[in-house]
Amino acid sequence: MATRLINDVNSLTVGDFIEQSTDKIVANFSATFADSDLQRTHVLLVAILFLQLFVQANFTGPKLPFESSADCLGFIKVISSSAVKDDEYASTLQLDLLRMLSLEGQEPYHLSESPIFLVLALRLLEKLQGTRISLLDDSSLQFDAQSVVEKASFHPEIDTHSDIVTASVCWWRARALQILQSLYSDFSGILTALSLRLLSTDVVSTFIDQTRINSGINQTLLLTFHLESSKCALAGESESQAVKSLLAASKVSGLEIVLTSCKAKRTKYQEKSVSSLTVLAKSQDSLLRLNPSEFCSLNPQDVKLNDDTFLERPLYDSFDDKGTSKSEEEGSTNNDMKRVKIDYSNYDDETGSQFQSEEVSRKLLPTVPRKEDIPSELTELDPNNQPALSNLDNIQLLLRMQAVKQNSPEGSNLVNEELIALVQRVLFSPDNSVNWLIFSRALWSRSLLETSRPKTVERGVLQLYSLVEELGVSSDKTARLFPKADDEIQFPGEFTDLTIKDSKQLVNSIRLRYVHLLPAMPKWSMDTQLAEKLIQLGLYKSALEIYGRLEKWTDAAVCCATTGSVNEAESLVQKALDRNPEDARAWCILGDLRSDPSLWEKSWNLGRYANAKKSLAKYYYNPPRDSGLERDVQKAIDSMYDCLSSNPISFENWYFYGCLGLEVSNYELAAEAFRRCVTIDETSPYALSNLASSLIKLGKFPEAFQALSKAVNAGETSKKSWRIWENYLIVAVKLGKWTQVLNASIVLLEAKRDTMGSGSLDLPITEKLIGLLVNEPYDPENLSFFQSTCIDFVCNKVPSVVNDNSRCWRDIAKVDLWRRKPWLALSDYEKAYRATLNSPQLGLEESAWNEAIDTCSDLVSAYENLGELPGRLGAGDVVCKDWKFKAKSVIRSLLSKGKSSWEYTDGYERLQEMKKEAMKA
Repeated sequence: MATRLINDVNSLTVGDFIEQSTDKIVANFSATFADSDLQRTHVLLVAILFLQLFVQANFTGPKLPFESSADCLGFIKVISSSAVKDDEYASTLQLDLLRMLSLEGQEPYHLSESPIFLVLALRLLEKLQGTRISLLDDSSLQFDAQSVVEKASFHPEIDTHSDIVTASVCWWRARALQILQSLYSDFSGILTALSLRLLSTDVVSTFIDQTRINSGINQTLLLTFHLESSKCALAGESESQAVKSLLAASKVSGLEIVLTSCKAKRTKYQEKSVSSLTVLAKSQDSLLRLNPSEFCSLNPQDVKLNDDTFLERPLYDSFDDKGTSKSEEEGSTNNDMKRVKIDYSNYDDETGSQFQSEEVSRKLLPTVPRKEDIPSELTELDPNNQPALSNLDNIQLLLRMQAVKQNSPEGSNLVNEELIALVQRVLFSPDNSVNWLIFSRALWSRSLLETSRPKTVERGVLQLYSLVEELGVSSDKTARLFPKADDEIQFPGEFTDLTIKDSKQLVNSIRLRYVHLLPAMPKWSMDTQLAEKLIQLGLYKSALEIYGRLEKWTDAAVCCATTGSVNEAESLVQKALDRNPEDARAWCILGDLRSDPSLWEKSWNLGRYANAKKSLAKYYYNPPRDSGLERDVQKAIDSMYDCLSSNPISFENWYFYGCLGLEVSNYELAAEAFRRCVTIDETSPYALSNLASSLIKLGKFPEAFQALSKAVNAGETSKKSWRIWENYLIVAVKLGKWTQVLNASIVLLEAKRDTMGSGSLDLPITEKLIGLLVNEPYDPENLSFFQSTCIDFVCNKVPSVVNDNSRCWRDIAKVDLWRRKPWLALSDYEKAYRATLNSPQLGLEESAWNEAIDTCSDLVSAYENLGELPGRLGAGDVVCKDWKFKAKSVIRSLLSKGKSSWEYTDGYERLQEMKKEAMKA
C-alpha cells in the first residue's frame, strides 16, 4: 500500500514525493546558475550531503540530532515532523522507503535510520547520470541482471581532460551503491557489477594533474581509486579482482612491507625470546606529507588484556639480536618493493599477472625468511616502535587482511597469526597517528581474530562489546559496559552551533573521512557479527538476544536451525513475514527449513531472490528421499539459469551450473558457465580445467590448451591435482607441443610415483619424446632446453619408478646410446633382462616367457656390439671385457629358468639356437 504524504497542497506517494523533490532541487539550481557544470556540481553536492547524512546516521555516528534541528532540514521537515508525531505513519513511511531500496529480492535492514537520505542521494545521482531506468522503482524487475547493469549505468564517453563533474558523479554514485549493498544480507551482483563499471580508469584519469604527473596529489587520487576498487570487489566476493586492485595500489603507494620472523617475548617472566611473526612497513614521505592533521586523541577504547602473565603487546628483539632466524613460513620469496616514479597520466592497472602462480597471501604479504633478505629501509626499523604510516597505507593493510581472510580456510592458526600481525602494525602505530575510523576497524578485526585464541578470547569479546556500544545499534538501548566518549557527548551541541569556527574539526568529519575506502559496516552488522561470534563460542542464548533486539528474525531462525530447533526457527521466520509479507529472503529461508519448492517459487516471484532458485536447483538435483522425486538435472539447470540471470557474478553458482552442463553432456552450456567462472576468478584451477574439458569435447583444442596452461599455473592447488596435468598432457600431445608434453610428464611422474609406480608414466608418450630426442644429433656443449630436460627426465627420473619394466629400460638404453655412453646403455639392457627374468609371470604366461627371450636377445646383441667399445674411464679400458662369457651365461640362465615350463615351445627352441651361435663366437 502506497503511503500518502499529506502537506498543505498535494497528496503524494513516497515515489512521487521523491521524484518531485529531486526535480525541484535540479530546477532550483538550473534557475540559479547559467553554467551547466555549476548546476550539476551543486546538485552533486546536495546528493553527497544526503549520502553522508545517511552514512553518519547508520555507519559512523555520532547520532544526528534530527529532532532538535528539524527547522534546518528544509523540505525534509515535511516528512520528519509527521514521522515524529505519528508512529504508524513513521512505520509505513519506513516500509515504503525500504521497498524503494530493495533489489534482487533483498531488502535493507528494516530499522535503518533515515533511509530517505539514501533514496534522495541515489535518485539525484541517477538524474545527473541520465540513466535509462532507476533502481528505485519496479522497472528493473522487467530485465535480467546484465540488462539492468547496462540500462542503469548510462556511461557517456568521459573527456579525461575536462569532464570532472561527470567523473565525480560516477565516483560518488559508485560509493552510494556500495552503501546500498552493505544494507543487504547477501551481496548483490547487480550493484557490484555496476559499481566496478562506474569506477573505471577513465574516471580517475580525469582528475590527474597533467602538469605535475608525479605529484603527491596524483598519487593519492590513484591510490584512493585502487583501494575503493578493491573494496567493491571484496564486497562482491570477487577476490581475484580485489587482489589485482591491491597490487596496483601497492605499486602506486610505494609502501614497503614484509612479513618476517622476529624473536619476541610475550609474557612478563619470559627469559628466552621465541620466533614470532611481525609486519614491517614504511610509507613514502610523499603520502605522509599529505596525511591530514586530525585530533585523534579520542580514538575508540582499546581494551587491555589486564593479565598477570601476558604482556599487552609482544616485546621484540632488535634486528641485531635476532640474527638470521627463519620465518615460520615455508617457500617464501624476497619481494622487495622498490620506490619508482610512475607516470600517473598513462597508468596501466593490469598488474599482478606475474603473480598468478602464487597464493593470495603471498601476493599481498611479501614474506622474507632472513634478515639479509629484508629491504634495507625496513631493517633500520625498530619492531617495537615503527614509524607512522599514512592513513591510506593503513587502509591498504586492512584491505589486504580482508582479502587474505576471504581467500583462506577458516580456522587456520597460521593464517590467523599473519592477519593479527597485519592488524597489529596498524594498532601499534604511534599515538594519535591513525584516523578514528581506521583505528576502530583495526580493533574490530583484531577482536574477531582474538576470539579464536583461548588466551585472548576474553579481551576479544570485551573489545567487540565496547565497539558495539560505541557504534552499534545497542548503543542507546542497552546498559553500557564502557562510558561514552567526550566527543560523542559534545557532538549534538557542536553540530547545531552555527557560530562554531570552520577551522574546528567536528568528530563526524573525522569519522567520515575514509568511510568509503573501507568495507562498509552498518551499525547493525557489527551487532550481527558479534552475535555470529557468540554462536561460534557456543553462547546461543546471548546471540539470540542480540538478534531479538535487532528484530532480525530470519538470522535468528538460521541460528536456531543450526542447533536443530527447526520449529522455533519457523516461528521466527513467521515473525519476519508478519512484519513484511513480501520479504523474499524470509520466504526462501522458510523454504530451506521445510524443503518446500513452492516457498522458493514464491520467494522468486516476489523479488527475483537468486538464492531461492539456487535452493530449488539443488532440490531437483538431489531431492530428499521422502519427496518421491527422482533426480532431474534439466530442472536444476533451468533453475540455475534463472538464479544466474538475477545474480550473474557468483563464482559458486556459475561453477555448479557448469557441472550440471557436464553431467548432461551439454558442453556448450558448460563451457560458457566455466568461462564466466574464469572471468570472476581467473586463478581457479578447477574452473579452468573444467572449461578445458568442455572445450575438448567441443573439439576446440587450442582454446582448451590455453585454459589448461592457466590452470596448471594457477596456484598450489593445481600442483596437487594430477588430473589437471593429465588433461594438459593429452591436449599438448594433440597439438604437438612437445616441450609442454615433457613438462607435464615430469609433473605427473612426481605426483603419482609414490602411489602408482611405473603406472605414473605414459610409455607411448615417453617413447615419442625419446624419438624426438634421438632424431637430433647429440652435441653436449649446445644442448637445447628440450634436450637437457628430456635427458634428465629419461635418465634420472624415469629409472626411479621402472625397476620391473623391461620396456622402459630398453627405452632408456636408446638415450644412453645417443649420449655416447655405451657402458650405461649396456647396464640398461642388463636391468631390462633382470626385470623379465624375475617376473612372477615368467613360469605362468607364455607372453611373459617370450618377452624374456626378446630382452635376452637384446642383451646378447648389446654384449656383442658394445662390449669392445671404449669404456667409461677412457684409459684403454672397454665397456665389457668378458662380454662373451656374460652372453653365454644369460642364455644358459634363461634356459634353466624356462626348462620346466616351456621346454617344448618355439621360444625355447629359439633360445637353443641363440646358445649355439654364442658358442661359436
